[in-house]
Amino acid sequence: MSKIALFEALPLRNTISKRIQELCDSVAYVEYDKGEEYIKPTKSADQITSDLEEARKDYRDLVVLMSEANLNAKVVWDEKELSITEALELAQQLRGEANRLKSYGRSKETERLSSYSDVISYRKAMFDPEKMQSKGLKLERMANRLSNAIEKANHNYEIEFEAAEKYL
Repeated sequence: MSKIALFEALPLRNTISKRIQELCDSVAYVEYDKGEEYIKPTKSADQITSDLEEARKDYRDLVVLMSEANLNAKVVWDEKELSITEALELAQQLRGEANRLKSYGRSKETERLSSYSDVISYRKAMFDPEKMQSKGLKLERMANRLSNAIEKANHNYEIEFEAAEKYL
């Protein structure tokens, strides 16, 4: 049985996907010049079908293994163990919040709004833009640390995927 690190699974999945496409394309068409005979592919569509079924099964098996690994592999964060799946979601949430706070941080405390009438309107921030910028940067650093922890877990966690040798 072949073991691969979890970080290797995504490129491997892409390789299998590419192989599936290549198998389909290998018998889909032949090209030839007018007046010339075309050369049949070395394998028939029926022969390719079994190779295709095998590659598709390998792809599905790998997707399942990756999903299970993302639930089983753990990341230590804030003195708690999180699955990679949960850690990825948390990192995404932290980045979203960081971007929102940094956007607030670029605001002015009071700003005159464009007007198409004689009435002059203002918008007043109900927060300190400088503090929001600082909080946003802090959350961004936290998200980066969490992403590094996820990356480390992806390198340390191994999955058993017997078919890996066919594609690596």
